[in-house]
Amino acid sequence: MKIRIHHFFDIIRDFGIGKKISPHPYLHVYHKVAQYILENPDAGFEIVVESDAICDGCIHLVNSMCDDLITHRTDFISKEDFNNYIDKRIIKVCNIETGIVYTPRLLCEFANKYIENIELIYQGNDLEHTLLRKENVLKGLHYYSEKHGLGIKCRT
Repeated sequence: MKIRIHHFFDIIRDFGIGKKISPHPYLHVYHKVAQYILENPDAGFEIVVESDAICDGCIHLVNSMCDDLITHRTDFISKEDFNNYIDKRIIKVCNIETGIVYTPRLLCEFANKYIENIELIYQGNDLEHTLLRKENVLKGLHYYSEKHGLGIKCRT
């Protein structure tokens, strides 16, 4: 299964806030992939910088690209361009390779680098929102680690 690395960390964040993950009006399958990750810490996911399994069925997926727009930044309008930018930053900071299959268990081990560099990764976003993301990803990692006995220790 293909996954964008920012989608993986979004799912972990949502576990941290206890979000009820349910079908979305855009018709993507975020909820199904999140449930699969929750139940399968040893499943294989190929890291990509392109549309992924979550994007399947989305009303904004046109010719394998997202046609949605963002409004929270002035340097990006295209959600596709922004997502590619963020994914590349996370991949670089965490030293993750695209095209390689990782398990959620292993991806969680990259969390310290992600957390330590979250302000750099999301530079240009609202700082308060980025710090809230950091807090919730930490909570999600704790929850996921406890649920699966992963023993992940996160530095803040």
